[in-house]
Amino acid sequence: MALILIKHGLENPAEKIKMKAAKDEDSIVLIQNGIFWAVGNDALKDVRGKIYALEEDLLARGYKKEDSKVELIDYASFLDVVEKEDKFIG
Repeated sequence: MALILIKHGLENPAEKIKMKAAKDEDSIVLIQNGIFWAVGNDALKDVRGKIYALEEDLLARGYKKEDSKVELIDYASFLDVVEKEDKFIG
C-alpha cells in the first residue's frame, strides 16, 4: 500500500506516470492543481486505488463540492491517510 500525491494538472507527465502505476490498494490524494484530475473530465476512469481530493484546494480554484468526481477530504483526514500508508510516492 502506498500514498500517491498528485499536485500538478492533467498535462504533467510525471503525474500521468504516477496515476498509471497506482494499484488497487493504494491511496491517491489530489492537492493543489492536482484537483483538476477530479473535475469535468474522464481522466480517472482507468485509475486504480482509492482517490481523494482536498476540499480546500477544490474550493480555492472556484469549484463547488458537487463538481468533484472523487471523495473530498479536509486536512485532518489527509493526515489520517498519510499515517495509514507505509510508502509515499510524491
